[in-house]
Amino acid sequence: MVIVHEELLTIGEVAARVGLATSAIRYYERRGLVHADGRVSGQRRYREETVRRIVFIGMLQDAGLGLDDIARVLGAATVDEWKAVARGRLAFLDAEIERLQRARGYLEGALLCRYDHPATDCRVMNYEIDRRLADTSPARTTG
Repeated sequence: MVIVHEELLTIGEVAARVGLATSAIRYYERRGLVHADGRVSGQRRYREETVRRIVFIGMLQDAGLGLDDIARVLGAATVDEWKAVARGRLAFLDAEIERLQRARGYLEGALLCRYDHPATDCRVMNYEIDRRLADTSPARTTG
């Protein structure tokens, strides 16, 4: 029987490999997102599996999840639990994409304007100003 010893990495090695500060990895530990897989002379050591978990945490952060939601994903007991977090984030992203597309449209419209000032002279911007005023008129906001 051959016993294979997995190489354990120092926190500095892990940090360099994943592009984080060692303080971020320690913070993840305090938050319960990862744990050191061992210690050598009191220094933390990590297995490849933990390195991959740290990269996964970064991917979830890139998707805009906060550490509380990431903890919910990592700690999910069922597929439905982590998928609920993902669905919630997707709904937020869809709303944000819609908002950004509207903003892009406003700017594209303003760039088409050939007048001196978009707030006063541009038909495209004035149409949007009028639409917003109509949406917030007292008749619409009182019930």
